[in-house]
Amino acid sequence: MNKITSLLMALFFTLNTIPSFGEDSKPPFNKNDFIASAGSQAVLSLSITDCIMYAFKNNSEVRIKKLDPKKGADDVKIAESAFEPTFGIEYLINSDTQLSFMPFITGSEKSVVKDTYANASVQGRITTGATYSLELSTDKHESDSIYQTINPAYLTNPQITVTQPILKGAGININRSYIVIAQNGKKQSEMEFQNTLMDTITRTKTAYYNYIHAVKAYSIAKLSLKRARNLMRINKARYNKGLISTVDLLETESALVERRKFLITVEGYLKKAEDYLKIVTNIVDDPKLWDTAIKTTTKLEVKAHDLDLVRSLESAFAYRPDYEIQQLSLDNTNVLVNLTHNGTLPELDVLGSYGLNGLGDSYGNSFNDIDTSYNDWMLGIKLSVPWGTGDRAKYDKAKLQKEQALLGLQRLEQNIILDVRDKVREVDVQYRQVKASLLSKKAEKKNYEAQKERYTAGQVSTHDILDYQDKLAQTELDYTKALINYHIALANLDNAEGMTLVKNDIKIEEK
Repeated sequence: MNKITSLLMALFFTLNTIPSFGEDSKPPFNKNDFIASAGSQAVLSLSITDCIMYAFKNNSEVRIKKLDPKKGADDVKIAESAFEPTFGIEYLINSDTQLSFMPFITGSEKSVVKDTYANASVQGRITTGATYSLELSTDKHESDSIYQTINPAYLTNPQITVTQPILKGAGININRSYIVIAQNGKKQSEMEFQNTLMDTITRTKTAYYNYIHAVKAYSIAKLSLKRARNLMRINKARYNKGLISTVDLLETESALVERRKFLITVEGYLKKAEDYLKIVTNIVDDPKLWDTAIKTTTKLEVKAHDLDLVRSLESAFAYRPDYEIQQLSLDNTNVLVNLTHNGTLPELDVLGSYGLNGLGDSYGNSFNDIDTSYNDWMLGIKLSVPWGTGDRAKYDKAKLQKEQALLGLQRLEQNIILDVRDKVREVDVQYRQVKASLLSKKAEKKNYEAQKERYTAGQVSTHDILDYQDKLAQTELDYTKALINYHIALANLDNAEGMTLVKNDIKIEEK
């Protein structure tokens, strides 16, 4: 019975590659709820769409990745805050009492001066690199000096100060560098979230299809056992009539035992495939569903596909998240190159300020006395040349990072081309395998029916009819395996093209 042992070996290797679900252990749960629902013998009917929705529900990896775009939006706000104005208020009271230098004139041994100073300002920076400061200050000056004719004296001084870089730190692109980097980072996190969703869908589909494969294989194993039982019943009757030898009967009994053993083995892998599907879909976390039997409702069909490698490649380069992530990374290195190159330039700033003065015996009069005739202005330049190699080293490092990013993008492009070509080829191969294996199954079934008639007529030996049963079961499994591999190949092609979300009608809500 070597052939029955190898009959469903493909099933063994397929299911044996299912990852161990112990590694993906979930957070602690109430064991009593799970124990209470154990052995409920309930049946849960699931379509492939149902499984995808379950897979997204309470998926920790999806939840983690979903937060990254929100963090990225905060990073953008942080970068933009560099150009938000700052409002400041200052209020000081200063009293100075000291010995008088001229007591014979002031008529007092001490001099008392009291100042009350207030300042309100708005400061900030604009995207050209210019810094600005708008200030309004007032000063109440009181003194016991006989020389201060206005006592107390109120001084008011509005002033504007602007500093505009000409070389280092100048330009809109330079000053918006960290905003652009943050925006690209946000887009990258969005693409990574999409990638996680795509991988989750592909993993879920693969688990669903493998479970269907296990169910079909179990049915084939049961049918193979049933054929052996029928043959055993026939052979016992023929043996009692002296039509077959003891060897024929023993060979039939041996085949029956082997097929029982194999059915038990396949059942074990069926349960393992079912458990893995429950883990991928997070059903295992639900105390009401964890021990239910899963019934698949999605029918696997084979449709002719107009495969086009060029179209698939265009789709991949337009929609694959990993490709866009790499492009955004290259954009960021370009920004850093420009920023660090600007950092090697000398600082050359144009400085300017203009202010007015007002003086009176009250705050109101000091404001009224403000006039352009009493002004305070300044204009100049400031030059600072860096001494050392730190800024140059940053620039050189950024150029190396850009070179690495370019090489990484080229390598990714090559890998995408090879990946898409491989996935397109795999769909084509599996499509033809399905067609060929279906024809083989139909032909083998007709042959088996014909051989059964010959066996009844005594023209075929027991060994031969068992061999024909093995061949039929093998072609049935081959067809099932080809059908499953075909649908897995389609899911992998969608992923390679970056079309998994579109093909499954999954839309990401933007908030």
